[in-house]
Amino acid sequence: MRLLPGLARIVALGAVLAFAGCVTTENSLSENDIASLRLTAVAVSFAPDTVVVWEEGIRAYANAKTISDDQITAAANTPEARAYVQGLLAPRIKSGIEQAMAGQLVGIRPVRLDIVVRNFALPSAVQRVFIGGQRGMTADATLVDARTGAVILAYPNLTAFLYTGQGITGTIVQAAIDNSDKQTPADKVIARYGETYRVWLLRNKV
Repeated sequence: MRLLPGLARIVALGAVLAFAGCVTTENSLSENDIASLRLTAVAVSFAPDTVVVWEEGIRAYANAKTISDDQITAAANTPEARAYVQGLLAPRIKSGIEQAMAGQLVGIRPVRLDIVVRNFALPSAVQRVFIGGQRGMTADATLVDARTGAVILAYPNLTAFLYTGQGITGTIVQAAIDNSDKQTPADKVIARYGETYRVWLLRNKV
């Protein structure tokens, strides 16, 4: 479904912000440290200033509230809409990261992975034709002791992104790829984030 012009501007802003603040963080854990860890939970939350640009979520909110197309742009900026969209996205992020980490941390020390989302951007076809933009996610990933809550290892502003077709031709090709893929674009971005964290944590020992 085509985005309205106002909503397209929101998408453009979010895509720019989604890749701001990316940092490189050192993994200070030894191989023995990593081998001792057992992942027991993944918790997902959102920073107060999180920017989520996800048309599927916005459309779901509009349908749930019976909001017409001419009102959706204004409605998308309300606290209620943001909370609704985040509520839809959080379990998908949790599930995707759990899948990426499945079978990797099987030691004896229980740990929890806290994910604080800062940006989540899926630029629309309209934006990618006229402005450009890649799909991606930025979030703080903090591994904590499940018993005490003490921080074991933190990676702030970890960013993962997927190359996305640009311009008219690239957007048409990307649409064909998306339509033939069993995973949604959102789920693919989440999977890439989980894989990026896993590779960093395990130092490519996957």
